[in-house]
Amino acid sequence: MSRMGTLMFRYLFEKGDEKRLSKMKQDTSDLQIQKDIAYIQDRERGHLLDIYSLKETSESAPVMINIHGGGLFASYKEVNANFNYEWARLGYRTVSISYRRIPEVTLKEQISDVMSAFRFLSENEQDLHLNLKDAYLTGDSAGALLSLFALSINESDLLQNAFQEKGVGVEFQAAGFISICLDTQRKDLMKCISDVVLSKEEQRMPYAKYIINPISMVDVAHYPPIYLVTGDQDLIQKDTLKLEQALKKHQVKCQLKNFPKGKERVLDHVFAVKYPLWPESREVFQRMTNYFQEGRDAPGVSKYFNEARKE
Repeated sequence: MSRMGTLMFRYLFEKGDEKRLSKMKQDTSDLQIQKDIAYIQDRERGHLLDIYSLKETSESAPVMINIHGGGLFASYKEVNANFNYEWARLGYRTVSISYRRIPEVTLKEQISDVMSAFRFLSENEQDLHLNLKDAYLTGDSAGALLSLFALSINESDLLQNAFQEKGVGVEFQAAGFISICLDTQRKDLMKCISDVVLSKEEQRMPYAKYIINPISMVDVAHYPPIYLVTGDQDLIQKDTLKLEQALKKHQVKCQLKNFPKGKERVLDHVFAVKYPLWPESREVFQRMTNYFQEGRDAPGVSKYFNEARKE
């Protein structure tokens, strides 16, 4: 039932996203978009990435790497296109990464996809005109979970040994997690993923305990500053609050924006990603960018937020 459940939820998720995105067509004539760059040469849709930037963005611009959500079982990078347009308009050279989905692969294989994408960026930094000395990482929901795994493994020799992964050659300056889907052994509507994130063969592997209980990685890894976003109308708000507690316990620099119930609109799960032009979503961009750029010159933030944006 778990495999069938994930496929059923995939259908529902993607139909909902298709309907929403069909109403959100944007003029992107201000952007330079490089589509479907293969980070693994196997013609797999889950092994592609896009790069967005303003046409006048310099090669020294900071880099924003984004990993989309979808419960680990749905969607590809295109679902976050509108969200990533806004990062590009803030002055970041923005990389959007796809990965394969469960149940066709396991969570360990998804993590390997993300790590492979990071290595590809590092190895091709000059050709892709990226400044990875000033790199940031964002993810929403399941994409935030994959971001946490990749960040943790990249910053921990112990986890690299457990996952049989090498570091990626990128030192992230900060990370931002929106409505993280932290737990893989769920008791809610997403419980269908619990039995398919790990294969029977993988249950004996050293990394299995981290797949089953991702929060345990915080005990053994080092982290850059992390900005967290959730809200009272986020159906998995408790996951973000749980991560905040763990980070603070280990004295990781972090900051939380916990939105109260919206007065004019429902500020539900990953609203800032789904509706990036909402005033509350622009607040997320502003707060996160200011947090990322503490002590640095924020790229184009004042210009962006002083312009009137239509909802």
